Amino acid sequence: MLRISHFPPVDYSLCNQIVTLYHVNRGETFACTKTIFHGAYFDAKKVESVNKTGSREVNNFLLVLPSGWGGRPVWAATPAKGHPTFFLTPGDKVFLGKGPDIPDRETWSRFIPVTEPGLVVVKDVDIKYWHGTVCHIEAGG
Repeated sequence: MLRISHFPPVDYSLCNQIVTLYHVNRGETFACTKTIFHGAYFDAKKVESVNKTGSREVNNFLLVLPSGWGGRPVWAATPAKGHPTFFLTPGDKVFLGKGPDIPDRETWSRFIPVTEPGLVVVKDVDIKYWHGTVCHIEAGG
């Protein structure tokens, strides 16, 4: 007999980390939205890539931001606004833990993975659905 569940077939028990999401509005005036997300899964790894020009190190990561299915206490808060809305697009930055404030464009340009351990740049964002509702968001790079 086939059982149909109203909860997604995914276990979010490993989603217990805090990450800080940074989204910059591209325009004349600098505006950086900093969001602290509780209940995320973040896994970064360094791999060696070999091609015809030689080998090089590549940093990859997977970020999973659950939507709160099954009553899990996940939440995001932007300190300036205090509500659970956040942005995540390619080019945004993710910091493992509670990250620093980014007040201006110069600080943003110096805030790079080479100098900041635990910082990554988002290359792709994928929204996962279950029964027509957002189940979780995956980001990678």
